[in-house]
Amino acid sequence: MISNILNYISGTVTIKVSGAMPEKFINLCMLEKINLLSITKKNDDFIVCMRLYDFFSLRPLVRKSRNRIQVVDYAGLPFLTKRIKRRKMLVVGGVIFLTLLNILMSYIWFVDIVGMNYITASQIKDVVYEQGLKPGVLKDTVSTKMIENQILLRIPEVAWVSVNFTGTRAVVEIVEKTMSKEPDKAPAHIIAAKDGIITNIIALAGQSTVKKGDTVKKGEILIKGVAYDGKEDVNNITPQLIRANGIVKARVWYEGYSETELVKTIHERTGRQETSVTLKVLQNEILLKKVALDPERQFEVEVFNKKLSWWRNSDIAVESIISIYHEVNSKTITLSIEDAREYGKAKALAEVQSLIPETAHILSRNIEVLQIPENNLARVKVNVETVEDIGLFMNIP
Repeated sequence: MISNILNYISGTVTIKVSGAMPEKFINLCMLEKINLLSITKKNDDFIVCMRLYDFFSLRPLVRKSRNRIQVVDYAGLPFLTKRIKRRKMLVVGGVIFLTLLNILMSYIWFVDIVGMNYITASQIKDVVYEQGLKPGVLKDTVSTKMIENQILLRIPEVAWVSVNFTGTRAVVEIVEKTMSKEPDKAPAHIIAAKDGIITNIIALAGQSTVKKGDTVKKGEILIKGVAYDGKEDVNNITPQLIRANGIVKARVWYEGYSETELVKTIHERTGRQETSVTLKVLQNEILLKKVALDPERQFEVEVFNKKLSWWRNSDIAVESIISIYHEVNSKTITLSIEDAREYGKAKALAEVQSLIPETAHILSRNIEVLQIPENNLARVKVNVETVEDIGLFMNIP
């Protein structure tokens, strides 16, 4: 390791020794105590590596051995220094660039505020700007602890805050408090969220208007938000408006329907694609990369919109729009009537399942394949019966 460093400092030269007797040249170098770092034989020639100061004493040995030498490579600090001297302005430019880069890195050019759900970025921005953290400010003049304390003091909804510098970017990370939602105490009726037949009703507060076995429509009042003082005598006592409360369960029916083509056309991507890039500033669009599409080829388009991160908290909206055009080939497939019906059943069930609440209890499920004469279609209908709570609060004006 040390010898490699010394060789680099002193410089090394690699030469090719050729002639009638290159071995004689090697022996003369040994006699003159010239340090040969490496010797490699290539055909009838020798490739020899030595230090730079030994290279200058080779002339008499070359004449005496009647061989020829040719420099094939050189390396080390002396040659690097020579190249630098030839390119003084390049070195000066590099030094100036590094100096300016170091100066610019000492400033904050972007301020990002992340982590908000309910608090607006402008609220945080007003505090940090007031405390001196803004684009163009010197890092050393900003007290992150002071900014963190001011945000916590002036914005009660903030539970934790951290201000960090990443290069020329200041990141203000916010964690909001979990605010408990106060229950609504405004007077309200309980109405039917959907059509159904009442199976059970328990009025915990208010007056029920339906009973078990009644058929109700969506929006119909099930429990009135009214109460009477003292004994019930609704003819002589003015009712008091309250927030109704209770449990109203009903039988509800859902229906799903699907059609599946036996012969359909699908599109498969070939793997070839083209990409266009557009920069959007406010309402203006600047096309950075244009795509020339062959009208005889088919394409599927994927569009990605990305707001540029350094403009996230700026008043100027800047975003990139990347459109990827995937080439596709059309392919026609034919399904058997059984496969089409199975696919239709799954599709109809998924449609119905998306409408049923998780708390609902399913009583029955009926799947019917419709026998309608149609050469290219398989039709499936699904009926599901459930028991569920259909009560919904409606505030009283």
